[in-house]
Order: sequence, then structure tokens, then C-alpha cells
Amino acid sequence: MKLAIFAMVLTWISSAVAAPAGGEIGKRNPSGEFKLVAYGVASSYIDVFFSDGLAYAGDSSLWKQEGNVVTDVTFTMKNTELVTTATTPGVTLDASTLFYIRPTSNEVLPVGFTENGTKTPSDAVTDSFIFYGTYLMWEQTGGALSDSFRLKPTNISGVYQLYYDYSNTYPSGYLLPVVKSKDV
Repeated sequence: MKLAIFAMVLTWISSAVAAPAGGEIGKRNPSGEFKLVAYGVASSYIDVFFSDGLAYAGDSSLWKQEGNVVTDVTFTMKNTELVTTATTPGVTLDASTLFYIRPTSNEVLPVGFTENGTKTPSDAVTDSFIFYGTYLMWEQTGGALSDSFRLKPTNISGVYQLYYDYSNTYPSGYLLPVVKSKDV
């Protein structure tokens, strides 16, 4: 766990050093299409992708045999929601497919997507997402920010399932990525 926290701190420091002259990273929302990527668990960033209504990170082509519907995705920001579009040829998602987290106290729960045929959990939240610089955050009622994403290795090397740890319980077996936007 100490190594994972150290990797996360290094990622944050390197991003701060790369901040534009003039100082701090400001609140902003990306315009146009972008990808979500996870840093801190591989030598480079890894893409967030869609599989059967859940969010994963890594090389989606390695996961094709594990999921029924697997696609790379891009996002657009609409108000405070992340609208999701499939980019893999032959795969289509509803135009209203949204990225969600499940900010439930003392539980580490899967991150996913709303879409046809997939039952969205009752505790799923699809709005109040913001970015600080390129860092994805969720803004709680009252203005507190949270970015408690976790990755759990799957049975396929280099592919991880994305989770949200609202209470920062830091359970064993999970990695601590930094989730950011990346221009397409």
C-alpha cells in the first residue's frame, strides 16, 4: 500500500510541476470530446473503457472475451454529467449513456454507465462531476471534492475494474489511480 500511495504522490507532484506558469490548477470543464484515463498503475496512462455497463481501465481488446459488449469510449461534458459515446466500430450506446459513481459510505463500489438493458443501481450518481485541471472530481453537496477512484486487477493482466471508495477505506487488493481527462 505504501508503494501505491508513493506512486500517487509522485503523479500529483509531476502534474503540479507541469502546471502552467502563474500557479495553481483551476476548476475547469473540458470542451469537446475527451477520454478518461488512469495514471499511477502502469508505465503510462491507461484508458477507461465500457464493458457490459461497468467501467474498466486498460487495453479493451484484451477484455473482448470477458464481456458481451466491450467498447472504447469518449466523453463530453454536459452541465456536470459525463455523456459517453462508444468508439469501437460496430458498437453503439444510447445517446443518453452517462458515467456514474456510487458514493456510498464505507463501501467500495463499481463505477459504471447508464445504458439500455443495464439496470443502474439506485445509489448511482451521474452528476456533479467537475475537473480541476485535468483531474476528475466529484463535488458533494456543500462543495467538498472527492476523487477516490480505485482499480482492482482482473483475471486479465493489465486490465482493471474501476471502483469508487467514497469513505476512503483503502481496502487491500485495490490500486490508487489518478483519473484524468485526456484530449482525443
